[in-house]
Amino acid sequence: MIELQKNIYPGILIVFEGIDGAGKTSLIEKTFKFLCGNFDKRKILIEKQPTDLSRGSRLFKKMMYCENNSEISYRALQLLTLSDRIQHNHEVIVPALKEGKIVICDRYLYTSIANMFARGYRFEDWFFQACREIIRPDIAFLANAKPELAIKRIRMRPSESQRYLNERLLKDVAKEFLNIKDEAEFYVLDTNKEIDISFKAVKSKILNFLGDKNE
Repeated sequence: MIELQKNIYPGILIVFEGIDGAGKTSLIEKTFKFLCGNFDKRKILIEKQPTDLSRGSRLFKKMMYCENNSEISYRALQLLTLSDRIQHNHEVIVPALKEGKIVICDRYLYTSIANMFARGYRFEDWFFQACREIIRPDIAFLANAKPELAIKRIRMRPSESQRYLNERLLKDVAKEFLNIKDEAEFYVLDTNKEIDISFKAVKSKILNFLGDKNE
């Protein structure tokens, strides 16, 4: 179902997925520092999806952060974020990979799929047809934390302690991430533990990939 383009370029695409509060941000920060210690910092790019352009839209903010959003069409949101991802792939990711850069992406297409399935939209052929030109990650990490712990972490953030959070949806999305782990070829990380333990697994996976790539 998830048919993406193979990365044929010299660069490397590393993706971190998972629900809010799963530990992605901390892992990305550690991964960036690790790579900077081994490569030219100018060759390492951190990106985020959806981009701030779509995140800042009324459609996105109303659907994601407000309890009362019945006037918003979820398919409209999917169109917004998918077009944003396709353009980001075309404008930023592919050029960077062509230049031999290492691209670290905070969330990717799989976030849309997990959310889509969690909301009951399972037969969206248009979506999977449209995303076929997007590059498949070389490594896709899934930060897998218990939803209850993830929710606790979110509530501890001063900027998010009072925001609306659909806890039932977050739990369903966590399940859907695991349901697609084989098709997405996720390297699943247990992020219930100390972040340094999870990062050791990240570091090992990246080093093994780089070793195979250079053979």
